[in-house]
Amino acid sequence: MKIETRRLVIRNFELSDKEDLCEYMMQRVHAEFESYPDFTAGKAEQEIAYRADSDEFFAIELKDSHKVIGNIYLGKRDFNAKELGYVLNENYQNKGYGTEACTAAMDYTFAHGIHRIFAECAPQNAPSWKLMEKCGLKKEAHFIKNVSFHNDEQGRPVYWDTYVYAVLNQEDARD
Repeated sequence: MKIETRRLVIRNFELSDKEDLCEYMMQRVHAEFESYPDFTAGKAEQEIAYRADSDEFFAIELKDSHKVIGNIYLGKRDFNAKELGYVLNENYQNKGYGTEACTAAMDYTFAHGIHRIFAECAPQNAPSWKLMEKCGLKKEAHFIKNVSFHNDEQGRPVYWDTYVYAVLNQEDARD
């Protein structure tokens, strides 16, 4: 996949994206929401190889500098649906890149016949659900303590609530 917007290119990962991937993934090691506590610079080689071979992860590249500033995730789900996920380098947040990238990826996905796109986030993660709303997704559900990304001091899972947002392909929404 390759999509160009005014400022971005959304494309498949390449092995040469390793340093940029490592930069923003290292920011996620201690992130409050969906952290990657096991990620290390030493694991970047393995992670970039996985993403370069994946048809679900896509790099978000700045057109002017060719820097990869994050990724879009479009995971295949049942019933002709895709799950949308996104991560942006902290240094590039609050500039509209996330909305621009997600909207373009969603448009592309719908143009290729997907029926439904959904995304999930913690209710406390206002930047994430606000991005979903800017992209046209609507809140459909609030699940109570259904996911865990962290353990407490005793090693027990700490459960979080989840908002579920979704949007239908406009071709299917007319039915």
